[in-house]
Amino acid sequence: MDTLSLNILLALTIVLPLPTQSTPRYDELMCEEVAEALNESVTYGELTQAEADDISDRCYELYT
Repeated sequence: MDTLSLNILLALTIVLPLPTQSTPRYDELMCEEVAEALNESVTYGELTQAEADDISDRCYELYT
């Protein structure tokens, strides 16, 4: 196999999702997980607390 083919194959394995079955989440559980990730982003200074709260509130409004 030539280098180009190997690079294409490697790129496809990185880009394409694995054919696994995801664990179904209840809407409220999903929003709780989103809120945890948002609070982590606030801790690292990537978001303000107000931005995180707004995103979290919208998740609960849309999915619960």
